[in-house]
Amino acid sequence: MTKPEEAFSCDSPDGLISIEQACARAAAYASVIKEHEEVSLGEALGRTLAMPVTSVLPLPPFDQSAMDGYALTAGEGLASGTALAVAGRMAAGDEALPLPHGRALRILTGARIPDGADAVVMQEHVAWNGGGIVLTRMVRPGDNIRRCGEDVQAGEVLLQPGDRIDARHVALLAAQGFERTCVRRKVRIGVISTGTELRTQGERLTEASFFDSNRPMILALARQSGADVVDGGLVRDDPHLIAGALSELSHRCDLIVTTGGVSVGDEDHSMVALVGARGRGQTLKVALKPGKPAVVGSIESTAYLGLPGNPVAALVSWLLLGGAVLAALDGRRARPLSGMRLPLMHAFNRRPGRTEFAPARIVQVNGGSAVEILGRGGSARLKPLVAADGLVSIELLHAPVADGDEVMFHPFRDGFSV
Repeated sequence: MTKPEEAFSCDSPDGLISIEQACARAAAYASVIKEHEEVSLGEALGRTLAMPVTSVLPLPPFDQSAMDGYALTAGEGLASGTALAVAGRMAAGDEALPLPHGRALRILTGARIPDGADAVVMQEHVAWNGGGIVLTRMVRPGDNIRRCGEDVQAGEVLLQPGDRIDARHVALLAAQGFERTCVRRKVRIGVISTGTELRTQGERLTEASFFDSNRPMILALARQSGADVVDGGLVRDDPHLIAGALSELSHRCDLIVTTGGVSVGDEDHSMVALVGARGRGQTLKVALKPGKPAVVGSIESTAYLGLPGNPVAALVSWLLLGGAVLAALDGRRARPLSGMRLPLMHAFNRRPGRTEFAPARIVQVNGGSAVEILGRGGSARLKPLVAADGLVSIELLHAPVADGDEVMFHPFRDGFSV
């Protein structure tokens, strides 16, 4: 079997790999979760299907009216000016009435088409004439009828393993009468922050320490992605201590995420600690800014992801690499970051060679939308993230960026789920 670190050999001469390559390498260490469970539709949102879903009845389950109007027999077609007596009324849920020959039935949207009727004329296309109607335009057979099974046929495969359930899937399952569905067990993610300088909220700060924000952020992002989380706490910059924490979490989690210690400094111990925990992996240099360094690997069947220590870099790396690993654990395709192309309202000088992400907000310019980058050069700054509407990404060779150039904008309103 090919090892993940041997499966890719497309590194550039400067050692940088593309975001796509980095995501593939990270995902290659993940093992698909096999355990599954049945949950109610109310609990299924955000979960990943473990089994295919096959329809048990057609939709619509019978021929039904698509409009409020009048059911009638059009035959070869009824011309404008045709007069018909109205023999009764049918609403959705009513048992079908017989349609007398040469007459019409008042029918409302969703009602079953009575035997003998082959068309529904909209109420806007008739004139009322005492006890009957007069057509104001021609009616053809099949007009305004939803046919049985035109949406879903009985026995049709509706959903596949790996589909992630959202409100659309819930509606389809509910329309089939399903009360429960089979989903994969939730991913379990353990999160650790490394750094001797870090303190947990509630602890006393020294003159050389500060509060940890990465671990609470990654825990929140993991929860928002639908995972169960384990808070692994803070660990000092000691490879033996980090290795011990990794080893302990590997028995409880499908994925371990650490922040900090992934570069090449004297106190960057992630790769050494991973090996010390009897894991395997590799250090990546990604053509990404912020977030160039990362460590990916596994401890037996538990995937490992080491993210940079700066908050914006950790966030961006989670959205990209974390999204790829979570998808692999769930047995589904990774969902790319959603976005739209918008003009930048100012020039942005940068060096080519790395795809760059930055917090940005939407502004209205000349009757249209543009984006403004916030907090330039501050991968450790949190305030621009809060003031931003989303992230912009600038392609690796797009440099410099002129005022009015289009960049990709990824709105936060679509959520941080990956």
